[in-house]
Formats: sequence, C-alpha cells, structure tokens
Amino acid sequence: MDFQLEILKFFQSMRTPILNSIFLTFTKSAELPMLMLFIVIMYWCINKKQGQRIIFALIGNSMINTGIKEFVKAPRPIGKEGLKSLRVYTATGYSFPSGHTQSATAFWVSLMRIFKSAWIYLLGSIMIIGVVVSRLYLAVHWPIDVICGFIFGVVFTIILDEIFKYVDKTKNYKLLLIVWMLFLVFGVLLKSRFYIKVLGVITGFVIGYIVEDKFIRFSTINDKKRGKINFSLTNNRNKKFSKPTVFALRLLVGMITLGFVYIAIKYLGSLTLMYFALENDVILSTVINYFRYFLVVFYAVAGVPALFKILKLEF
Repeated sequence: MDFQLEILKFFQSMRTPILNSIFLTFTKSAELPMLMLFIVIMYWCINKKQGQRIIFALIGNSMINTGIKEFVKAPRPIGKEGLKSLRVYTATGYSFPSGHTQSATAFWVSLMRIFKSAWIYLLGSIMIIGVVVSRLYLAVHWPIDVICGFIFGVVFTIILDEIFKYVDKTKNYKLLLIVWMLFLVFGVLLKSRFYIKVLGVITGFVIGYIVEDKFIRFSTINDKKRGKINFSLTNNRNKKFSKPTVFALRLLVGMITLGFVYIAIKYLGSLTLMYFALENDVILSTVINYFRYFLVVFYAVAGVPALFKILKLEF
C-alpha cells in the first residue's frame, strides 16, 4: 500500500490548473450524463441493436463492479496523510475496482467491437488511458483499483457482448433471464442495498428489451445495417417528417418524458415513505429504489420506443 500511496503522491505533485481541467474532463467522460447522451442517440435514433449492445455491456459491468465493491469493501485513499483528493463527491462507495475505469473501458471496448475502425481504436485507447490516469491524478483510487477496473472492463464487456449477440440472434431470452437470475442470487447473498438498486437497472433492461423485441419493434436509421453505421440524415420524402426532424423530435420527446418519469417516480417513492412515516426504513427504501430504477430503465428501453410509434415518429 505504501508503494501505491507514493504513486498517488507523484501524480499529486504534477497538478496544475490546466492538468486539473484535463483530467477532470476525462473523469467526467466516464460518468452517466455523458454516456447517457450518446447511448440514447444510438438506441433511439441511429441503430437500436448496437445501442442495446452498449447498454447491456455497461449495465452488466456496473452490476459486476458494484458486486465486487460491496463484497471486498476496500477503503479509498481519500483522507490518507499527505493526499488531497479532488472531486470526492463523485467518489462514492468502496474503492476496488474503479467504477469510472470499468465503465469507460466497457463503453469504448463496445464501440471498438461495433465500428472496428482504426480511429475508434485510437480514440478509445486515449479515452480509457485518460480516465485511468485521472482517477490516480484525482487521488480517489489506488493503482490496483484502476488496473483491475480496466481488466474487468475488457473481459466482461467481451463476455456480455457475446451473450447479447447470441440472444438477439437466436431470440433465446432464457439465457438473458439466466444471467439476470445469477445477478439476483448474488444480490441476495450479498445483502447490499446499493447492489439491489443496480439490480433494478438490469431488470428494467432485460424486461424492456424482451417487450420491445417481441411487441414494439420500433425502427432506427440503420436497423438493417450490420456493418458500418451510417449517420446520414438524408431526407426520406415518403415519410411524414424528414429524418433530421424525426431525429430531433425523438430526442426531445424521449429526454423530456424520461426526465418526467424519473422525477415522478422518485417523488412518489418519497411520498410513500413520508405517508407511512418510514423515512428511515432501510428495507422499504431499498425496495422503492429497486422499482424506481426498474421502471425508469424499462420506460427508456420499451416505453419511449412505444411512444415513438404512437406519435408516428418514424424514419
């Protein structure tokens, strides 16, 4: 641990206002707001199958990361003598492995597997390395955390991606449910309220994916393209709206309604706890959080696409 502490102190000695801005940008790139914007554009507009692959890889890695963190319970370097950690309010939970590193790796490895192009390999490598170094530079993780976060991100992204591709090709939903059951069993054994919250996310995706795939079947720009993704928004004159208009309306309708659903469900959960005077009831609060994340993700995966079809927002 002393050797790892010296590494963090070395990065701390390099700090300047410019480097602070650079590495804060890298670390922010691996957080939900930035990743979510790209994911919803891919899933709702560009190519839903590729979007589903990225979502499944990210959620699966988040489940694994949270599970390992809650099992190992390794403390962060924050507060160690001689260290001044930065942006600590986003460094929640335990230290091992690094969630930012694993998420960034999962995201960029997914893109590499989808696009298979030199510029994505280069950009993805730069972004992953940037996030890895940023967590050390900010002194919110030990070196072993980011190393294992990277390794786990690569290995589990490949495994999860292969599972999803097989399920999507064969329509063998049972395999997807088996994966969900494994996460559920581990959660029961772990007894972690943080893990249960993330379990709600993957539940929403699994059920939402099956519902969308069997009953909704909305379309995106590149549904029939298995190779390179075309980002062209050339107008389709046979449709009610032009492609750029549909693109913009889908994002607008999707983001506004998703935000409304999130706020409404969160408010109803808080109201329920207050009504029964159980604000400090950990079990009920955990159950409410599980269903809150389940419903929000289910709406994003199946509800929003259903709304697109109802409003005839088609490419």
